[in-house]
Amino acid sequence: MRTVAMVILVLALVPVGLFADSSGTVGLGLSVGLALPQGSTVNIPNTSGLPSFNWGFYVDIPLISTFHITPSSELYQFQATNATDVDIAFKFIVPISSIDIFAGLAPGLTAVGQVLDAHVGILGGASLRLVSNLSAFAQAKYTVIFDGNENVQVFHVNAGILFAF
Repeated sequence: MRTVAMVILVLALVPVGLFADSSGTVGLGLSVGLALPQGSTVNIPNTSGLPSFNWGFYVDIPLISTFHITPSSELYQFQATNATDVDIAFKFIVPISSIDIFAGLAPGLTAVGQVLDAHVGILGGASLRLVSNLSAFAQAKYTVIFDGNENVQVFHVNAGILFAF
């Protein structure tokens, strides 16, 4: 019985070691940019293709050096109606010297006024290490918001800084 418990404990701890990033640097970031909402639904106002100022916060959590989870919150507008995206991006990273190129998937929720809908997005970008714990990044994300049987698309382009702890 004791041997079985030891084997279970070892098997439970092995994934922790496999998925721990050697640098262990969780980062906190801030970004600014533009959101380009397209379309409307019964619940979401028509944007007429007008761009909106976009800003947000990010947390970058490395599981391994080439795979990060990035929860984020972005704020923008559909005409005069405020919108907030809260999502969690699963980013796959290709490190090249001091530049990290990434692509990923970002499911989450969008609140537009009193409406709360699910969304899914794809993203891509690059991060440039400026000093040991400060990076600059640029990212593009295409999101589809599902409002009942109708969809709204939003294209986000933003840049920012990421401070690693």
